[in-house]
Amino acid sequence: MKVGGDRIKARTISLAAAGLCLLFLLAGLARTILSPDTEIAYENRPAKRMPPFSLADFLSGDFQAGFEDALADQLPEAIRMKKLYNIYDTALALPAVHALGRDGGYVGFRNICFFEDMLTVRPLTLSEKGPAYTRSAEIINAWAGAAPDVDFYVYYIEADRDLDLETGEKSGFFDRLAEVLTLPEDHVGRLRVDGFDDYHRLFLKTDHHWNAEGSYRGYLDICALLGIEPLPLPERYTVPACYRGTRAAGVEGVPAEDFAVNLFDYPAMSVTIPAGELPDYGMQELFVGGELESVSYGLVFGVDCGELLLDTGRPGKNLLVMGDSYDNAIVKPLAASFSKTWCVDLRSYAGELGQRFDMASYLREKDIDLVLIVGGVDYFGGTLPSTEGGL
Repeated sequence: MKVGGDRIKARTISLAAAGLCLLFLLAGLARTILSPDTEIAYENRPAKRMPPFSLADFLSGDFQAGFEDALADQLPEAIRMKKLYNIYDTALALPAVHALGRDGGYVGFRNICFFEDMLTVRPLTLSEKGPAYTRSAEIINAWAGAAPDVDFYVYYIEADRDLDLETGEKSGFFDRLAEVLTLPEDHVGRLRVDGFDDYHRLFLKTDHHWNAEGSYRGYLDICALLGIEPLPLPERYTVPACYRGTRAAGVEGVPAEDFAVNLFDYPAMSVTIPAGELPDYGMQELFVGGELESVSYGLVFGVDCGELLLDTGRPGKNLLVMGDSYDNAIVKPLAASFSKTWCVDLRSYAGELGQRFDMASYLREKDIDLVLIVGGVDYFGGTLPSTEGGL
């Protein structure tokens, strides 16, 4: 009798656990459909939401993939658990790296890698990412070919995944992109990083983003690419030892680094996202005024969003910027030279606006004169080919 009773008890516990799991999933499903979160602050991006249904997307599997992504974001406590896991993973890895010591080369453990005083990653290879770059170039060629009256420009940001910081050897990603692109040569540029000294000077030590010097260099390069006059030399405001980027999230053992912003003299402009009008894009004034309780790339320069409009209200050309979080630091100074500047992030455009991005329609509806496509490995080797560019 005791054995039978134990079996019944075990089965009851199993059924209860299964029931709790089912309720958890149903809660996530209900939240995904009825009351989704709008933002994942931890990852500086909008939360993924239920994609619009179409038979074509269902048959191709795109709808199912989008639904799974939305469910992963909307499940109760999903982001909190992801954050805790990343902190735990990093907290385990960093002491191991420190214990190994550093002699000027790469020292890494799991997802963490040091090179000198910078948290970094080892470079990727052309065999890993080359096909994605070819596909990205083909998408851009198709866009430009279908819109001969619009000027297309590409600006590529080289970083640590493009470059072996020990040997200086490059992965060749930009060369692959430029080789396949059919745009005029003077419409394609890059932030060139030729060694550790360049990388150290242009990028944050605890994050994958460029620093104030890197973003200013990129801004000047892009102005030359587009044939526009840059804003006058900005004042650079720096707060010492106030910033720990995403690569050091939650780990006190990594020293905080200086964080700087370029203070341009901007013309008046309105800022609009799908949710409505904002007082500004980013919180640079609050950062300079010492009013931010914490400092992050997204807070200071503006969070990622599917669509952003910066409108100076002045006559002139309209610009479309396609990119990811790298462009957050440069879209506002670029917008100063245009009438309207639209920014689209393909990672969240469909989820926020409820429709897939279509370049031809967008150019026509927004009366776009120039398109700037800007990013690095994550964009040209990931985002753009994975979304098929909305084609």
